[in-house]
Amino acid sequence: MKEIRLGVLGTGFMGKTHIYGAKNIPLYYEPDFKITLAAVCSGHIANAEKAKDLYGFDYATDDENKLFADKNIDALCVCTPNADHKRQILKALDAKKHIYCEKPVTAFPSEIGEILKHKNLDKVTTQAVFHNRFFANVIRAKQIIDEGRLGEILSFRGHFESGGLADPLAPAVWRHTKERSGGGVLYDVGSHISDMVYFLLGEFESVQAKTQIPYKTRPDGKGGAFTCELDEAAYIIATLKNGAHGLLEASKLATGATTDMYLRINGSKGGLIIDLMDPNFLYFYDNTLPNVPLGGMKGFTKIECMQNYENVVHPFPPSKHPTGWIRAHVHSLYCFLNAAVNGKQATPSLRDGLYIQKVLDTVYEAAESGKEVKIK
Repeated sequence: MKEIRLGVLGTGFMGKTHIYGAKNIPLYYEPDFKITLAAVCSGHIANAEKAKDLYGFDYATDDENKLFADKNIDALCVCTPNADHKRQILKALDAKKHIYCEKPVTAFPSEIGEILKHKNLDKVTTQAVFHNRFFANVIRAKQIIDEGRLGEILSFRGHFESGGLADPLAPAVWRHTKERSGGGVLYDVGSHISDMVYFLLGEFESVQAKTQIPYKTRPDGKGGAFTCELDEAAYIIATLKNGAHGLLEASKLATGATTDMYLRINGSKGGLIIDLMDPNFLYFYDNTLPNVPLGGMKGFTKIECMQNYENVVHPFPPSKHPTGWIRAHVHSLYCFLNAAVNGKQATPSLRDGLYIQKVLDTVYEAAESGKEVKIK
C-alpha cells in the first residue's frame, strides 16, 4: 500500500480540522493508501507537543524549516495566519512537497506573482481549501449546470454571513490586523462565496463594491482599544464573463446568522438554490415543464444529496445519513491526498485560489474607487 506522510503547519482551529480529516479518511473511504501524521509545527512548542501527544504525530517542532527539510514528508497542510502563507508555500515548492493551503492563499496582492512564477508550481499537487465545493449538494449542482439543465445563466444572488461582529464589544483578533490577515471579512468568508460562483458559473468579468466598518474601535482583549481598519462586511455587484449579473455579500454583521452560506442561480431553463445551513438537499426548479392548472409539476424539487458521494467503497456514514460542516472538509482533503498519491493535479489548485485572490483584490479596488473595475 502506498503511503503519504503529512506535515501540518499550525495547530489552531483549521489545523485541528485538517488533522481530523487525515485521521478519519480511512474510516470514510478505505483508501488504497496509508496516511501517516509525520510532523506538526506551531510557533508555540507547547501547542505542537500537545498536538503530537493527542493525535499521534511522529514529532513536534516550533521550527517550520524542519518540515520543509524533512525528505520523509510528502505533503504539507498550511493552516497558519494569512501573512505566513506565501513564505511557507514558496519553501514547500522549493522542497517539491505537495501543498494543501487554507484560503486566502496569500495576504497581499504583490505575493500572487511570486507564487505563480515558481518553477515547481505545476510539478507538485496543490489545492486551495475551498471546502464548500465538496458538499454533495454543491457537487450535484455542478452536474446539473454542466448538463445544461439551467440553460443560459441570467443572474445569481449569494451571501456568506455570520453575526459575530454585530456587537461593538466583540474583541479584535488577528484577522482584524492588516499585517497578519491582509484583508478583512472579504478575504475570510468572501473568498468562499466568490469561489462558489467561480466553481459553478465561471470567471468574473468585473465588480462594483462597497465595504463597511461600522465601529471605529473595538476592545483589543487586553484592556485597551483597537483601531479598526479592515472591512467587516462587503457588498458586491458582479458581472461574469458569461454575461450573468449577480449580488454577493460577505458579512460578519448579520445579526442572528451563524455561518450561513446561500446561493441562488437563475437560468433560462431552470434555477438552483444551495443553502449550506440545509446541506442535505439541493433545490432545483425546472422551468421547461408546462404550466398546467391543477396538475402541473412546476415548483422547486428538493433533491436528496445527503452523503451520496461518487466512487466511495463501503461508504461511511451511509449516503442516507445527514451531513455536516466537517464532512466537506474530509472529502476535500481526501481528494487532495488521492491526487497527490497518484501524481495528479487537484482542484481547486493554488492557481484557482490565486485567481479568487485577484477577484477579491479587485473588489477592494472597486470599493476604494467607487467605480466598476474589470478583473485583470
